[in-house]
Amino acid sequence: MANLCIVGLEKLKAVLLNDANVVLAESGKKLLEEKSVRLENVPADLADENRSTVYPAVYVYAARMDNVLRRKFAGFSGPIRLVADVRCTGERYEGLERELASYVEAVITALAESAGPWGEGLIYNGAYTVKFEAVKLGGRNFIQNARVELEVEGCG
Repeated sequence: MANLCIVGLEKLKAVLLNDANVVLAESGKKLLEEKSVRLENVPADLADENRSTVYPAVYVYAARMDNVLRRKFAGFSGPIRLVADVRCTGERYEGLERELASYVEAVITALAESAGPWGEGLIYNGAYTVKFEAVKLGGRNFIQNARVELEVEGCG
């Protein structure tokens, strides 16, 4: 069952590194690097303390799995909530929200284009929720993040 979760996370990471980077390249923004898209649920302050984080950064993790047994005889069938936590940093907080919004826009555009079957028993319908958080100290003086939450339907 947890394998479906890992497959979903890896697919989401691939969407970010491929499709989102196409959108970012078209807008002239810095592309997401392999080492800046991490499969971890780590707060920004802890991540910055323990390694050199490459910004903009996206932390991809699973927030929840609900086995609601929609399909008979399947070990797992139900929604899997995935999160892409997009983080931007800067020496000044002015303009940080605009920068973050452009990265969120790239993520949600890439998600819209990836709606449909994700393979290995996963389907993404294209819906998402974005939660913007306030600027705070961290990163290169200031950091701001936005959580892009989505659900994939899993069966396995």
